Formats: sequence, structure tokens, C-alpha cells
Amino acid sequence: MRASAMRIDLVAASWEAEPLEHTTHITELAVALSRQGHEVALHIRRHTPDQPESEENPFGFRVVRVPAGPPSPLSGAALIAHLDGFAAFLDRAWAERAPDVVHLHSWMSGLAVSESDAPLVQSLHGFRHTERQFQRLVVRRRTDMERLVALAADRVVTAAADEAFELVRLGVPGTKVSLVPWGVDTDLFHPEGPAAPRGAGPRLVALGEVAPHSGFHTAITALAAVPDAELLIVGPIRSDAADEDPEVLRLVGHARRLRVGHRVRFTGRAGRADLPALLRSADVALCVPSREPSGVAAAQAMACGVPVVASAVGALADLVVDGSTGVLVPARAPLALGVALRGLLADPALSRAHALAGAERVRVRYSWDRVAAEVAATYRKAIRHRRFEVAAEQ
Repeated sequence: MRASAMRIDLVAASWEAEPLEHTTHITELAVALSRQGHEVALHIRRHTPDQPESEENPFGFRVVRVPAGPPSPLSGAALIAHLDGFAAFLDRAWAERAPDVVHLHSWMSGLAVSESDAPLVQSLHGFRHTERQFQRLVVRRRTDMERLVALAADRVVTAAADEAFELVRLGVPGTKVSLVPWGVDTDLFHPEGPAAPRGAGPRLVALGEVAPHSGFHTAITALAAVPDAELLIVGPIRSDAADEDPEVLRLVGHARRLRVGHRVRFTGRAGRADLPALLRSADVALCVPSREPSGVAAAQAMACGVPVVASAVGALADLVVDGSTGVLVPARAPLALGVALRGLLADPALSRAHALAGAERVRVRYSWDRVAAEVAATYRKAIRHRRFEVAAEQ
């Protein structure tokens, strides 16, 4: 390692996927940090019986599968019962070789490692957002846990300014909060390259999980005011069979009532290699959820040189500079969305200007090299903070 390099342990206790098979924010961060010369290990719970405990990979980081609980997928509630075992494994490993810094992803990871002697950086992905927002008790309990782990950490990382403000409102010192966006693979997502086949009419691509908070109901309502345009809804569908998924059925029914059903198509989750071409085929990309902690889908579209219309919420409000790199509209506002779409489709020069400015903004501000460097700087602040605390106690 270089003299300035760090031994970094990423901890994702609640992650129930194989990191080498699923590209996510955490794996891309691990790759980017490794590329900058750091020694990176990603710790997840062992959830399949046939995987090795520790494994190097061609991307430069090590995966450690922690034996905590049965080697099978667990729900969040069941997982909590095994956090002590997760923590005990890490304690033994770190007693032999301590990391310079530990980056905790999710509040469950924070609960498992909150008493570690290592400097702690806490990320709260989707801070305060639960699967069922209407269950106020669930929201309150999760918020309490997130507040506790944030207070225990040396630094807290959030990707959206509104989440940073909320952390401060809950009592987390603003001096320990770092605002660092999610990164974009600009080697994959860029304007040059093939575009997917399409028809002659305008194409709108709406991005996100097919779920009520994603704003597709709003997008379909706005489509009725955009003649001849087709709407591709690109994102994972929760049910195995799309034609049986409750949210798909709800949206299809809404489109039929508005007589635009023939102009709406669900593609499901696009493969990572196929997504850039699909994005480049769009005249406009839509990201209009009611909440958005990362903004990564909109950033990927911008990186591909596509003008974006986004709701002014969460990380999207930080990403899109309204009137310069795209257009911001209120969430759940189909009239405003329709006006924005018609304006861009009627003015190719304006659309092109937004596309160029958006691609440049992502290239300069959201590339993984830039983001990883900012995360590493946050790690060093956490290390200094922990050293100061130790010195003050002596």
C-alpha cells in the first residue's frame, strides 16, 4: 500500500446479496477505493452455505462472509437477533489486524459495531424511509436506531442535503456530517455509444422501482398531455410475474382510464450493460419519486447525455440544477410535469443544452474517482476525530 493508503473495512450486515453478482453503491465504492490504492474488505453476513468465508476478487477488494445466524436469507427482524454474533466475529478479526477505519452501511451495521475501538463512519441509506411509511411506529423505531448509530459514529455520510439537515435536527452535530453523493460509473454511462431501437415518436423513459413512491402514476397522468409520446417504465418489478404485480396492475388500469395504455410499456429491470443504450434512446428521462435518497438513476441518465425532469426531493434536488442541467418539478404534480415535458420536446435546442450541461456536471462532480476521494477524506476526518477523543481521555 502507498504511505497515504488506508486499511478500510466496509460493513453491510443487512445485505442479503452476493456482492460479486450485484453491482451496487457499496461494491462500486469498494472498487473505486481499491483503485486509489487502499486495502478494502467488504463484510457481509454469510447467507448461503456454499460460499467461502473470505475471498479475493479481480476488482481489488476482499469479501468477508461473516458466520452469523443460519446460512440462508433472513428478514430484517430475524437478522437483528444475530447482530451480536456478527459483532463478535468482527471483534476477533480486528483484534488480530485492526482496520484504520470502518465504514458502516445501514443502521443495523451501526448497531453491530457501535462499541468498536476503530474510527467509525456511518452511512444511512434512505434515512428514515421504511418500506411502509404509514406504519408510524416502525418509522419512529427505525429513526431512533438511526439517531443512536449516528451519534455513536465519528462521522456520518449522507447523499442528500435534506437528510443532512434532518440529522442535525435530530441532534447529530453538523460538524460530523459529510454530504457525499453516490457515484456514477462514467466509463459505462456516457453520451457516446449506441442507442436502443425506438419508434418515430418521442420517447420518455421513467426510472425507478415499480412501487407507489416512484411517481409512475404521476408520469402516466402527465403522458396524457404529451401527444404521441411513448413512456417506458424501467425498473425492477417486485412480483415474479409482472402481469400479476399489484402496482403494475394499478398503473396499467390508470393508463387505460386515461386512454394512454397503448403508449405505456414496462421493461422490468434493465441489465447494467443494456441500460446506457436504453437511456440514450430517450428524448427525456423522468425521475419523479416522492422521495429519493441517492439520485443515481437520474445521474446515470444525465451522464448519457439525456435531459432529465426530476422531482425536487432528496438527492435529486442536489443533482439537478433547475433550468441548467435539467428541470425540477414538485413531486406528485402531473400538470407541472406535463408542462416541463412539452417544453423540452418542443425546444430541441433547450433539450440539447440541458443534456450537455447535465453530462458535464455528472462527469465532473459524480464520477467514482471524485466520490471515492471525498469518502476517503471523510475517513481521515474520522480517524483524526477518534485520535482526538482518545488523547482527551488520557
